[in-house]
Amino acid sequence: MRALPCRAGSRGAEGFKVADRVAAPRFETAPGHLLRRAQQVHTDLWSTIVGPELTGPQYGTLVAVAGWPEVDQKRAGELISLDKSTTAGVVARLEKKGWLTRRPHPRDGRRRLLTLTDRARANLPVWTSAAAQVQQDLLEPLDVDQAQEFIRQLQLVVFHSETEALSEAPIRTEPVVQLAGSPGYLIRRAQQVHATIWSTVFGGDLTGPQYAVMLAVANGESIDQALIGARASLDSSSVTDIVARLAEKGWLVRARDPVDRRRMRVRLTQPAMTAMPHLSRSAQHVQDELLRGLSADGPDEFIDRLRRVARVNEPTRDLVAAG
Repeated sequence: MRALPCRAGSRGAEGFKVADRVAAPRFETAPGHLLRRAQQVHTDLWSTIVGPELTGPQYGTLVAVAGWPEVDQKRAGELISLDKSTTAGVVARLEKKGWLTRRPHPRDGRRRLLTLTDRARANLPVWTSAAAQVQQDLLEPLDVDQAQEFIRQLQLVVFHSETEALSEAPIRTEPVVQLAGSPGYLIRRAQQVHATIWSTVFGGDLTGPQYAVMLAVANGESIDQALIGARASLDSSSVTDIVARLAEKGWLVRARDPVDRRRMRVRLTQPAMTAMPHLSRSAQHVQDELLRGLSADGPDEFIDRLRRVARVNEPTRDLVAAG
């Protein structure tokens, strides 16, 4: 990417120009970051309410098999928006648990259709009740009207039209959570849309989480990796991996904390600070493209609702953002 020239300014303690601070969208208002946070909230609620016996993708696979006729592994993945390798792993685990079986397709011997076992079908109402509670608790910060509008806006972000969203409805009526109206499913789909747009705009040069880490230290300060993770809503292992990759690219510098040698402090390099305005403009383009399906006055309302669902505090004046 073409780097932009630095603005003039005095140099701070870290050697960067104080005037080079980046005026970028904040974490608290960046939809890509908020979607990641909302997904984390959904995962935590699912783990608490449904428990470890059944994951969200596993439940979604059972919903696909229960709600659509003649579902094979490929079709199941398409219906619940999972990639090929993830779908294969989910189906294998459900088979091992005795909740799915495969049978030859009556007209195409190359396909093996998925079928719920009697045991899974008996448990489906219990799992559905728990899954519905997760969706309800996820939307707890919103009142009824706001929650309905939030789901409608999520559908527009994901499908770009309500007609397309309705086409995802199952053919058979089963006691399951309808995916097209499930905020947890829609948030995951919206994350996938965001990732696709990000990849197109940045061309594989920089991922969203990598940008989030860079923006966490964009003010030119040197901070430890724990604070980076807290700002960017990334776990410690992800931060460690991302910091290492960005250091290899010459975007970050790592150094031992002079007070606590066990801690590693991180700062942006001067070339990274120079490139940051360009990166931030590209990141803003991703956010604008993500929300293009909303009306002119919809994005701000949607971001506010998404922020509350993600349990993120009111925006502050900090000059940090995320992808």
